[in-house]
Amino acid sequence: MNLQEFKNPSPTYRPAPFWSWNDKLDKEELERQIDEMAQKGWGGYFMHSRVGLVTGYLSQEWMEMVRTCAQHAEATQTFAWLYDEDKWPSGFAGGEVPTANEEYRSRALVLLKKEELTENDTVLAEYVHEGNTYYICKRVSTLGNLWYNGTSYVDLMNPNTVKAFIECTHERYKKACGEYFGKSIPGIFTDEPCYLREWEYSVPALPWSEGLPQFFKDLKGYNIEEHLHELFFDVEDYHKVRFDFFDAATRLFLESFTKQYYTWCEGNNLKMTGHFMAEDTLVSQLQWIGAAMPHYEFMHWPGIDKLRRHVDQLVTVKQVTSVVDQLGKERALCEAFGCIGQQSSFYHRKWIADWQAVLGISFVNHHLSLYSMRGERKRDYPPNFYYQQPWWDNERQFSDYIGRLCYAVTQGKRDVDILVLHPIASVWSEYSPLHKHNNYAIEKGIYDEPFINLSKALMANKLDFHYGDEIIMEKHARVADGKLIIGQHSYSTIVVPPALTLRSSTIKLLKDFAQVAGPDRLIFMYPMPKRIDGQKASIDWPEGIHRAIAISDVISILDGYYKDRIRIIDEATGANAHKILCHQRNLSDGKMLLLANTDEKREVWAKVSIPGQGTPFILDLTSGEVFRLPAVLNNGRMEFRAKFYPAGSLLVMLYDGQIPAKPAPAYLDSGVQLVENPDALAFISNWQVSVLEQNVMPINDVTLYLDGQLVAQDEPVVKVLHSWFYKAPEGTPFKAEYVFEVVNVPEGEVFAAIEVAENLDRITSNGIEVRPLKIRGEMGAFDSQKSWKDVSFTKVPLTGTLIKGKNRLVLEGKKYNNITGPRTHLRVEDFKNHMPTEVEAVYIVGDFVVVDDDKVRFAIDGSVSRPNGNDLTSSGYPFYAGKAEFKSRVDLNPDAIEKGKKIYLKINDVKAACIELYVNGKYCGVKYWRPYVFDVTEFIQAGQNEVRLVAATTLFNLMGPNRIAGIEDVQFVGPHTFIDFANFTERYTLLPFGIGSAVVMLG
Repeated sequence: MNLQEFKNPSPTYRPAPFWSWNDKLDKEELERQIDEMAQKGWGGYFMHSRVGLVTGYLSQEWMEMVRTCAQHAEATQTFAWLYDEDKWPSGFAGGEVPTANEEYRSRALVLLKKEELTENDTVLAEYVHEGNTYYICKRVSTLGNLWYNGTSYVDLMNPNTVKAFIECTHERYKKACGEYFGKSIPGIFTDEPCYLREWEYSVPALPWSEGLPQFFKDLKGYNIEEHLHELFFDVEDYHKVRFDFFDAATRLFLESFTKQYYTWCEGNNLKMTGHFMAEDTLVSQLQWIGAAMPHYEFMHWPGIDKLRRHVDQLVTVKQVTSVVDQLGKERALCEAFGCIGQQSSFYHRKWIADWQAVLGISFVNHHLSLYSMRGERKRDYPPNFYYQQPWWDNERQFSDYIGRLCYAVTQGKRDVDILVLHPIASVWSEYSPLHKHNNYAIEKGIYDEPFINLSKALMANKLDFHYGDEIIMEKHARVADGKLIIGQHSYSTIVVPPALTLRSSTIKLLKDFAQVAGPDRLIFMYPMPKRIDGQKASIDWPEGIHRAIAISDVISILDGYYKDRIRIIDEATGANAHKILCHQRNLSDGKMLLLANTDEKREVWAKVSIPGQGTPFILDLTSGEVFRLPAVLNNGRMEFRAKFYPAGSLLVMLYDGQIPAKPAPAYLDSGVQLVENPDALAFISNWQVSVLEQNVMPINDVTLYLDGQLVAQDEPVVKVLHSWFYKAPEGTPFKAEYVFEVVNVPEGEVFAAIEVAENLDRITSNGIEVRPLKIRGEMGAFDSQKSWKDVSFTKVPLTGTLIKGKNRLVLEGKKYNNITGPRTHLRVEDFKNHMPTEVEAVYIVGDFVVVDDDKVRFAIDGSVSRPNGNDLTSSGYPFYAGKAEFKSRVDLNPDAIEKGKKIYLKINDVKAACIELYVNGKYCGVKYWRPYVFDVTEFIQAGQNEVRLVAATTLFNLMGPNRIAGIEDVQFVGPHTFIDFANFTERYTLLPFGIGSAVVMLG
């Protein structure tokens, strides 16, 4: 552990977002955005084609942009990572691969009735079941799918397809910028490749490829074509056939895609990273990729994705981190934070990042950072973590936090002694797409859900573990020195979750293990395996193995073996603090423990007892400082007490020597309190509030004329876009009318932010022509004098044109827009001359307040009044997207200040992304989550003191989706959420923005 590196992690440990390349790209703007990322502490960026891209994917201009970024990466000491596809999933090269040869198009094995047969189906077998005749067919995908740019997905079990993909994509990058490989371009991200796009089929479907039958026969010794009916119907020896089928399909996918891709990267000095589709559950990975874990052996930095606003994908994370630990991979990547909603800023990122770090993730890949928020792009699975956000100026300290977190969990070696066998093969043996009718009751109920619940229970009880994948174990597992060894890790205890089958190689390992370790270190849960390699068999297990009926039985047995492990007691219950998870690593000179409270809402006062000796230190994740941990040694255990706030975390090191360190503070900004609440000296409740930016009112309803015909009147913008505007032919003349109320005309500057206003033919405000501050087609870096918030949001001055009462803003132009629907776009052939237009929300910006009628109708009032500090949203600033200042004064009695004691200022009821504090004009720091406690000892004085807070909000109130009922509780926000008209409501959901009281404390 290098403490200097911990304090200031190098770029390789820092976060690197998906940088959404989603518009017509400009070199100056790319360089400006790289500067922004570097200044905010990001270590790099993945150059990721996304919905809305205008610049031709893989064109000469595209490659020039990539080269520009690679060069600027060197100048900014960041990394420019490649991304291998036009959107996702990887493999179709923006449509070039499937159009090159029909052989490359995706295939599936489908079960059909006669009336369901199409010209794209080749009958491979007929089968009569319960009096009905079924046709088992090979179905070849047709061209025309908008998601694949009007083409189709591809067959990644065909090695020729993968070769074509690499030639189209990777070889072009090599030719264009290969001199940067292994330098400023460290690697390439592959995103969600799969052997079957399962949800694209409305009929029962399984993976298929032209080469699969021969590969199957070579591997298994018989013809799969003679047993196709057993893959669908529960007849004959279907368990054996299904095991063999998915084993073969998984291995063929692994050989054809992953190994070939990995080998190319190895030979070209690039790291292969990314993630496979549907790693989440046993059923989903079977359907899409066969099994996730075998692929990780052939990735340099294996990865996963973790979307949604929750911490409920433990299996997904443990699968990848188990392989990373066992095979000594450098890093484990997670594409994280996507879809958690525009209201999410720092707190929920910390909550998720801490949880996944405790499980072993060491490379954070933000999803997403939008080059442009123009049009549909702003609805691309929010939030947008980037320069458009009001809190963006405060990103640096959070990036430092993530960098330290990732650095810490790569040091030394994870302390794990329990192996849990992965039961994917049992689900293979049971699965049929026909089981969908009962929601895969056997696959999920007997195997998948108990496996998930067992895994969660082990972590909750501080019984850390790895998964053992049977394919990886064939090559990397052995028994030696009384343990089962997989790669670089060894295990004294093995748990077998509910299973139907095990491989013969696994059974031999288990029996050898039981001989040397003792059969009692082998724990089986019911139901126990009764098949070998999918075939029914009588398995002679040694006497003395444990047979557990319930998960609690497994925990009880393990408790006996690991009595001396870490204990974390919740003082409120007197029992294990099950939401505080622990990650322990052995260092060359001690050990390190990361503790994280994974409860989103509840704090825990905990008693922590760690086995071992050495000097206890806190490695502060927020400051990088080292502090002495106030712990006592009791019977060979280090014990201390701490309050873990929601999402609070603590990094502890027991060091064999001494390190210069300060006493631990009472409060750590990672969300931990080490003392009882200090005494209150004074309270602050009256704040003088002012906003630091102009106010804004969006106009989210529009009347649209296309080619002179009225098509929509006062309809939500998102409905107009998807029902009429996007469907209109290119070049169609349009007129968009926006009506808004003004109670009192504002004084001073007022402008409209209109997306790509410069490309419109005419704009009028109440019949008066107004002009944008850009000229048609103008490119270049973001200029705040011309644009508002985003490079595409052009300012159009309205000063002097507004009237009291109804105001009408009219946009006229011709429709040029490559968006076709949620998530989809068409490639722009003449992208150099493309000048897009939008019919989007229009933002009226100026010095005014916004009044409302029950959050349904809104109006501008130029009679400005001071907002309520407890909630600006409800006091004239419902859509405000900036920072606000809160000022007050506090008098401290000199007699109340005790020498040698600390003085703290605690801010209560914070409803903001983050808050900065200034006392008597001096900066005291920034806080992002509870406890919002500042040490102000060196800034505050006896007598009168000025206290100033600066709080930032988010883009949620401005950009939503805030007309969807119950949106606050939606964990997955994507493009379709915005057009969920079944849940559409006229009343806006608007989140509060403000702060409550403050208290000065002495401790």
